[in-house]
Amino acid sequence: MRARRRALALALAFWLWAGPVAARHGGVVIDARRATPGIQLTLVEKTSGAGRTTYGLAAKGVPRGVLFGVWTKDFGQSFQQVTAGFRINDAGVLEALDDAGRPHPLDELVLDPGAYPRGAVWEVALVSADQATSAFAKIVPRPIAAHQGSCDLSLELVSRRGEQFLAAGRGFAPGESVVVELQQATATTNKRVRALADGKLPPEVITHGAPGADTHARYVVKGRGCEVAVDYTWGEAALSRR
Repeated sequence: MRARRRALALALAFWLWAGPVAARHGGVVIDARRATPGIQLTLVEKTSGAGRTTYGLAAKGVPRGVLFGVWTKDFGQSFQQVTAGFRINDAGVLEALDDAGRPHPLDELVLDPGAYPRGAVWEVALVSADQATSAFAKIVPRPIAAHQGSCDLSLELVSRRGEQFLAAGRGFAPGESVVVELQQATATTNKRVRALADGKLPPEVITHGAPGADTHARYVVKGRGCEVAVDYTWGEAALSRR
């Protein structure tokens, strides 16, 4: 219900002229794994103020003669359509017409994910009216990330219960032996992993146990030329929206 209200708010607050959108297309499943080859959709940061960032969309390779809608996917929810009526005009611009027949390009659209959990992915899709053609973009509005020297480290929240995160690191020397340390209130564990040929670390899923009094944690990666760490909370605290 929360995702549905947010989707409706997007359509009303940011693009009143877009006209009525069909109901939530019950039974329709939008799957990012079925993206149409050749179409590129990009989220573009539009404004940043008071800790809030909104986004615009840029699309390339969109076929002519096809009607498209914009869908968004909140963390832990399914895709919801927020506006529709886009097609390529004679000048090659993807636009929608309002009730008065005035054109509005896709890049005028402003999307706001609203309050969001740290490390959670927010997704946007451009989907044809018949759902046969689609393109996808995603972003982490409130990243859990750090940078030091040549190294980057990030955690992605991947569980609706807040207990699992996907760790990713890059910028290490190819084949380098790296120390990975997880600090929690109850214990500290460490191990060695070897960087891949492209300098990235093998992806790791971090799973926390039953919530206790303290759900704070620190994930540290120590290489020869850098040491990078992120602090975060897990469990119910990880699902907090700000």
